[in-house]
Amino acid sequence: MPPSLPEARAVLQNHWGYADFRPGQREVVEGVLAGHDTLAILPTGGGKSICYQVPSVLHDGLTLVISPLIALMQDQVAHLKAHRVPAAFINSSLSRREVEQRWTNAEHGQYELLYVAPERLESDLFVARAERLRIRLLAIDEAHCISEWGHQFRPAYRRIAEARTHMGDPPTLAVTATATPEVRRDIVEQLQLRAPRVIVRGFDRPNIVWSVFQEANKRQKVQDIVQAVPGSGILYAATRRGVDEWTRWLNAQGVSAVGYHAGLRKEARQEAQEAWITGKHRVVVATNAFGMGIDKPDVRFVVHVAMPSSLEAYYQEAGRAGRDGARAYAVLLYHPADETTQEALIENSHPSATEVRQVYDAVCNLGQVPVATLPDDPVVVNLERVAHLTGCARGKIRAAMALLEQQEAWTQVPTRPHHGFVRFRKTVAQLRAYSRSLNNRALAAFVQEVLRAVHAEAYQRWWPLDVGWLARRTDVSKKRVQRGLAFLQDRGLLDWHPPDGALRLELCFPRAQKLPVDAAAVARDRQRAVQRLRDMRRYARSVGCRRQFLLGYFGEGHPDRCGTCDSCLGRHTPSPITPDDEPALRTLLQAIADDVPRSGWLPEQPTHRTDALLRYLIREGHVRVVDPVAEAFALTDTAGAHLPAPTTDT
Repeated sequence: MPPSLPEARAVLQNHWGYADFRPGQREVVEGVLAGHDTLAILPTGGGKSICYQVPSVLHDGLTLVISPLIALMQDQVAHLKAHRVPAAFINSSLSRREVEQRWTNAEHGQYELLYVAPERLESDLFVARAERLRIRLLAIDEAHCISEWGHQFRPAYRRIAEARTHMGDPPTLAVTATATPEVRRDIVEQLQLRAPRVIVRGFDRPNIVWSVFQEANKRQKVQDIVQAVPGSGILYAATRRGVDEWTRWLNAQGVSAVGYHAGLRKEARQEAQEAWITGKHRVVVATNAFGMGIDKPDVRFVVHVAMPSSLEAYYQEAGRAGRDGARAYAVLLYHPADETTQEALIENSHPSATEVRQVYDAVCNLGQVPVATLPDDPVVVNLERVAHLTGCARGKIRAAMALLEQQEAWTQVPTRPHHGFVRFRKTVAQLRAYSRSLNNRALAAFVQEVLRAVHAEAYQRWWPLDVGWLARRTDVSKKRVQRGLAFLQDRGLLDWHPPDGALRLELCFPRAQKLPVDAAAVARDRQRAVQRLRDMRRYARSVGCRRQFLLGYFGEGHPDRCGTCDSCLGRHTPSPITPDDEPALRTLLQAIADDVPRSGWLPEQPTHRTDALLRYLIREGHVRVVDPVAEAFALTDTAGAHLPAPTTDT
């Protein structure tokens, strides 16, 4: 007999101290306890992890959690241990020996939850052990990553369904915070969920005031917000340069701010994040690299000073405001010129099929890989030289490399701090014999420690070796470890690439004369990015209720008007309408009557002027909003008198 909901509530109370589940959590937990495949769409801060953590305590067996980010895994495991739930993670921060030990621990039932990245499911180590793990539940976090229509597509998610067969086909729970109806269908199909329960709850955040302002002077608007809204906030900028500029400007205005972006050292990012969370700084200024896994409940405002690339990304970032349920503000400062920035980002990150092939050839040429040859060593990639050969921007090169990895032309060798690459040239017997022949006891002990520390696969291929870890094991400095490995390389016993942070690729097959590239897939990838930007632009230009628009986009029921957003409150100063505008107004009414798409209403007018005329017609009661997401409008009964007179043929 499966565990009951009252038992689940008891676990929730005993381990987490909550008396009951939040809206949506109860339905998800009921489905999981009954053994149903389930897709749960719960908002950021809505307690998605509880939906698989509570059943894991009740189930007799292991819950395997697929999670995309190392930091998220580590935070979740630390949180679970603090609540007396045995859990562990396996990721690239661990040595091979530590990984093997944790798989063994899982096999012997020492964990109730085990977190792994999706790529880990493809390893021989997992396939060999999967059937012995007694997996009772497969939980997939950030499940939107499986969909090419999502905003964070990750190819390894597409192979989860195949890996599930190795686990004994356990019930599956997929959770995410942002998924449109189209993405939901893709998740169900790609994971091969069986008659799943699909639960969509909590997108409505009535405590958040949603606003969009078309502003040329964005600094003045930001100043107005930080002065009017007390408490901490987040300001999202589009680029690292923008982060630096806004951080300097806020501090100059007397607002304590700290910057965060991927160009900072890991330690600097952690310090910035901690300083903001603890209240040392009032505002964190960040790119979209910030926010995943952040749980600060009292964020009073989130301001985007540049238009994000998608509504999914915007909702997730803006939704970090007001998690404590108190009033909070999500503000998008929009200017039509912002679209140009996003269009340029799409252009620079979505190569054509020809450019993908050019990147492949450039990498192989620079790596001196002849046609029909499969090199033994990883190919070192110099992005600057590839850019010089191809004429492509770095972002486009990285996108092309990712597409080639998706098409299994090559795989990227993980690069981590203090990790070099080692490959043995001699057999283990020969290496041990060499060690015994040495008169230098210290060197002999070093060789023996290398043999114990490096995995057996290093006899067949390159293997990552953590120099710092080996230094601690041998009780010598990292510099001496590297000298020792170089000495063994000079003796022909092994090959050694010291840590250099270089990007390396391993070809999956001999270099092709003309690599076949899936041009249709490349084009679809670009088109999806363009469509997401169009959806974002529709939200920015919407003349109706913001809350209604967002809930409609994510497929949840919604009221006609929220009464609190900028549109409902009439926060925009009406543009003056003069008799000279009458022909344009009549043309606009006729276009709506003829179901002409919004983009074709008044092509000779600037978009902001067309929007002003539309708002005027809505305010005067001649036009009503039918569907804000689809940009569908209809004329009211009063509009007929203002339509152009019909023409008659003579």
